[in-house]
Amino acid sequence: MLAACAGMPPEIPRATENLPSCRALLAAYDWRTVDAGVVNAEATPVAGYPFLRANRISVALKDQLDADADGMPDSPDLWRDWIAQMRGLDRDARSGEMAALKADFDMVAVENCAGRLVDDLPEAAYPDLAKAVFVPSNYLDFQRIAGMYPMTAIGVHRGYESWKSANFQTFKKPRIDLLALGEWQDWRVVPEDAVDSRSDLLLETGRDSFGLLHPTAPQLEALARIYAPVYRINVRGDYDRIGAPVWIGDPAIADIDMQQPTVFYRFSHTWLDGVWLPQIVYTIWFSSRPAQGIVDILAGKFDGIIWRVTLDQNGEPLLFDSIHSCGCYHLFFPTQHLQRIAAPEDTTISETAEMPAGILSLGHGQRPVIWIDTISHYLLAVTVADDGETSGAGILGASMSLRPERDLTRLMLPDGRGVRSLYGSDGFIAGTDRLEWMILWPMGIERPGAMRQWGHHPTAFVGKRHFDEVGLVGRYFTLYGQ
Repeated sequence: MLAACAGMPPEIPRATENLPSCRALLAAYDWRTVDAGVVNAEATPVAGYPFLRANRISVALKDQLDADADGMPDSPDLWRDWIAQMRGLDRDARSGEMAALKADFDMVAVENCAGRLVDDLPEAAYPDLAKAVFVPSNYLDFQRIAGMYPMTAIGVHRGYESWKSANFQTFKKPRIDLLALGEWQDWRVVPEDAVDSRSDLLLETGRDSFGLLHPTAPQLEALARIYAPVYRINVRGDYDRIGAPVWIGDPAIADIDMQQPTVFYRFSHTWLDGVWLPQIVYTIWFSSRPAQGIVDILAGKFDGIIWRVTLDQNGEPLLFDSIHSCGCYHLFFPTQHLQRIAAPEDTTISETAEMPAGILSLGHGQRPVIWIDTISHYLLAVTVADDGETSGAGILGASMSLRPERDLTRLMLPDGRGVRSLYGSDGFIAGTDRLEWMILWPMGIERPGAMRQWGHHPTAFVGKRHFDEVGLVGRYFTLYGQ
């Protein structure tokens, strides 16, 4: 709205040797990204600090930076690493925006200016900066008020309980019964037999003063190969085949290329029992969830499954959890290293940690197998990979490529003359809305059912919960012996 009322765009400054001209350059850049509709919505801009963006990890670090609550950073190293974390989010977002902008901006000049402004930022700025660093909730309270949430939530809760009763039974079935349910095909990351050096790889990865891991791009790809699951899908049509998002047509319309089976990965962290633990997040995409009948409020273009593994400091999996790319159907699969603790939601109608498969016992180096149903792409079971069982059952196999999730913000246009993000400036994938919004809007979630970008996944219709909350794992689990 502000951009629409701003009148003529600011002139791009040519001199960037001083701080005022640097701020002017960044202001011009930001104006152009808003005007062109290419803003990367993953991280939140920090008001008054145009060279920083924040996510929910940034917000958690803000409090850890001042553990003694005296209003100042506890150490220069913590201050430096907090700023570096937010500067990294801004740098990554700007690189994708710049590629899509196709304007006369010099990325080197923009980065130099951002660096100058960071260098000029003293620790004394912490009180003011701390007030500006926040990430808005993905829940809209005014919608809940308008939708009489305390009453309508009861009906949604009952619907969710009915869905669980209908869909959780398969998690208890033996493999032979699961195999009889469909025509299964396995997708695996290539090469399948990556060297399992998880402990050494984590030890070689650099850490900052907070304890956050910072793997290099090759290190992260190696980790992603080690922990990638096997996707076992009941294939009844092309809509059940894994592909890669691409731009087609003119004007560009996003679609799924099934000739490029791909799993996208990213790196994150969670705060559990007083330490930061690494997480690897995987996303696969389907072309659609096809309609069943004349009116199907859950059907629509695109469908995706996000699978996350939380690791301990030695690289052993502690927890797997999953959502669809709309944020729906959040399920938890703890390993034998975690124990469930009482959570506030357990005694209310709010959604809590659903564990349909119970405890998942993995041997060292074993991969989970995710059984995915046709059409709905619901998870039916999670078992442990057994290559002998796979070949003996005659399950077809296919290989997948690994790509960083950031590639989705830099997809090549059909004419090959530029790139564009899969996500809009609002964090949604255009054209993926579902009719379920007509029923679920009183829950306060914008466009329920639509596919959304990382950082924009509310995962509970009843209650409040975000997939990227840093304390989410610790809300429901603790390490044995803690």
